[in-house]
Amino acid sequence: MSNIKNLSFLLAFVLIMAACNSQPKKVAVAPPPPKPFSHPYDTVTEDKALFISGMPHGKSGCMARLDTATIWKQFSYRLDSGFFDLDTARFAKMQKWAKTELIDCDGSTPVFYPFGGPDILNANVFYTNASSYILIGLEPVGALPDLCNMTTDQVNKYLEDVRYALKDIFKRSYFITGNMIGALKKSSINGSIPLLALFIERNGYNIVSINPVGIDHNGDCQPADSLKGLKDFTHGVKIDFAADTGKRVQSVFYFQTDISDEGLKKNPSFEKYLTKLPPCNTYLKAASYLMHGMDFSVIRNTVFEKSKTILQDDSGIAYRYFDKKIWDIHLYGSYVRPGKEFSWINETDLSKAYTDPSVKPVPFTLGYNWRTQHINLLYAVRK
Repeated sequence: MSNIKNLSFLLAFVLIMAACNSQPKKVAVAPPPPKPFSHPYDTVTEDKALFISGMPHGKSGCMARLDTATIWKQFSYRLDSGFFDLDTARFAKMQKWAKTELIDCDGSTPVFYPFGGPDILNANVFYTNASSYILIGLEPVGALPDLCNMTTDQVNKYLEDVRYALKDIFKRSYFITGNMIGALKKSSINGSIPLLALFIERNGYNIVSINPVGIDHNGDCQPADSLKGLKDFTHGVKIDFAADTGKRVQSVFYFQTDISDEGLKKNPSFEKYLTKLPPCNTYLKAASYLMHGMDFSVIRNTVFEKSKTILQDDSGIAYRYFDKKIWDIHLYGSYVRPGKEFSWINETDLSKAYTDPSVKPVPFTLGYNWRTQHINLLYAVRK
């Protein structure tokens, strides 16, 4: 009997010790996430940008009266409608396509968009998280409107001019240079800055700051104020913007200059600037087939030298210039020879490449062929 008691006591002791040793281990608790960094937003600039974007805005300065004393509410409704249609018919499909087909669509690699004018809109849709976007066009740089020193009639006309300037983007997805230069003259919208600001706001960002910049004789980008002593320099603007979280600032640079070979010959400072571009993802759309000929060889070579990837339609760089030893080429959509406006273009090699049955479709309209739906895209990835 005593042996049974001793055995029971021993068994109980073993069970107690096992229970003690099996207590749950302490789990390390992760520290709370850092609070979003707060950027010093220029609220007056932000409110101006929101006002001309037709979006809810603060009441700084004269903003408290302008949305009721003018046609702003009607203007806002029309822009809401236009951008809703763009988002559902085009942008949502572009973003979905980019996530499956572009290797760096969510990365921070800078985006180079020569011939882009003020079209930050489409570049940002494809490459949402780029650290910077470098755009070049012939359109003037300009400035935001001085709304508080404008009459009601002047504000109304300004809003109508903005809506007129957007009609090609809403209808075609690209700007017609002649129309855009006329729309952005000083007596109308006054340059590219208002449209850049509008597109940034409509893509869901806040504007942190807008600063005029220029290219000095060494090919470096400097604040415009520091270049006033120079006889001439390439004028531009840097707009910093951030998403609502405020965690990260992105930038768009826009420069007004002629990037033909002849134009760069007269502007060696900007050619130096191009040589200093970082590795980038290049985007080309509605580029008037300018890089198909010999008059734009410098910018074409710059694109090849600086690009990690190139996304373009056929109006960008001619297919024959792509060295297949350097670039993996992916074709999308369908190719037809351009119409009478560009009838001198005849890319038989590209047409033959599109006979490959593995070519994937393009699920959205973009570029010159928006009417015929023969949308083509070429995506080149450096090997």
